[in-house]
Amino acid sequence: MKEKISKLSQNRQKEIINVIRTTQRNNIELTHIADNKANVLLSLNALMVSIIIPFAVSNTEKLSNTEIFIPLLMMTITNGITIFLATRVLKPGDFKNFKNFHQDKGTKFSPFFFGNIFKMERDEFGAYMKDALKDNEDVKRYLADDLYYIGKRLGKKMTLIRIAFNIFTFGILITILTWMFFLFL
Repeated sequence: MKEKISKLSQNRQKEIINVIRTTQRNNIELTHIADNKANVLLSLNALMVSIIIPFAVSNTEKLSNTEIFIPLLMMTITNGITIFLATRVLKPGDFKNFKNFHQDKGTKFSPFFFGNIFKMERDEFGAYMKDALKDNEDVKRYLADDLYYIGKRLGKKMTLIRIAFNIFTFGILITILTWMFFLFL
């Protein structure tokens, strides 16, 4: 009877860890999708700016006498803000807020997250990993902590991507409407 309960407990432990791992993998894939969207926005807007600026510089005299200057300026501002936001999405995280092994040797930190161990030496990491894997509850806590931080970063990325797309969409629309206004005025 005890053997059966122990076997069920071990299976339950594995199920919990598998659920956490699957969720981590899904969040990492969503992070990859967010990075791809930011990359597309960055590339598209950088291309647009690289076309608009030389056109504007080579036609400065013509542009100053026409209303086309205003839509071009609006488009350039839209591109600049979108590039800024897309770059923030792609910018690597800041690890100043993460305590690492060297700052507090009495506290246990996840050995699975590179932000906690990237300053460790190989032997030091090996000993820390060996100690960290002794307790299943600690392993689950480490995995849950890593999942939490991945989720927090993903939430920030998705929020910035949404804002960047809204600004880009709104800027394009306003630019087109302004252009049409000046064309038919």
